[in-house]
Amino acid sequence: MNNKLRIHFASVLVVFLVLLVGNIISTSFNQQILIYVSSFGFLAFLLVIFVLSIPLFVRLKKNNFTTSLLVNRRLIGVYTFFFALIHVFLVFNFIFSWDINKLIESPNRLFLVLGIISFFILFFLAVTSNNKSLRMLGKNWKKLHYLVYVVLILIIIHSFNVGLIFMKSTVIKTVILLLVILIVIGKIRYYELVKVNKIF
Repeated sequence: MNNKLRIHFASVLVVFLVLLVGNIISTSFNQQILIYVSSFGFLAFLLVIFVLSIPLFVRLKKNNFTTSLLVNRRLIGVYTFFFALIHVFLVFNFIFSWDINKLIESPNRLFLVLGIISFFILFFLAVTSNNKSLRMLGKNWKKLHYLVYVVLILIIIHSFNVGLIFMKSTVIKTVILLLVILIVIGKIRYYELVKVNKIF
C-alpha cells in the first residue's frame, strides 16, 4: 500500500470510528449529533495544526515517514477540509435546519461567522492543492496557502467560544495554545534558517 492510499484509508477509518463511537456512547439522537459535530470540527482543527507542523517534523528528524508526510502534505490538507465540510454540514443540517435566520439570531453569531470564513478559506486551499494550480499560480500559490495561518487564528477564536465538547475543557485549550505557540516559534526559526541558507 503506497502512502497516498494509507492516508485515504486512515481518513475513511477515522470517519467510520467517529460514527461508530458516537452511535455506541450516545443516549439520544441529539447527543449523537452533538458528538459528531464536535468530533469532526475538532479533527479538522487538529489537522490544521498537524499540517503546519509537518515541515518542523522533517527539520527535527528527516526519515521516510516525515518525508512522506511532507510529500503528501497537500492531500492531508484536503482531508482537513473534508472533515471541516462534514462538521459544517452537520451544524447547518441538524442545528440550524438550513435556516439562516437562526444563525443571524444566535448570540454566538460572530464566532460562528468566523468559523464559516475559515471554512471557505479551507475550501480555496483544498481546490488549489494540486499540481495544476501550483503551475498556474506559480509563486502566488505559496502566498495563497499562507492563509492557513488565518484559518488557524479564526478556528482558535471560533472553537474556544462555541466548542461543544472537547473545547469545553480548559486542559485541552491550554495544550492547544501551547502547541500553537511552539509551532509558531518553530516556524519563525525555520524560515530564518531557510533565509540564512539562501544567503550562504
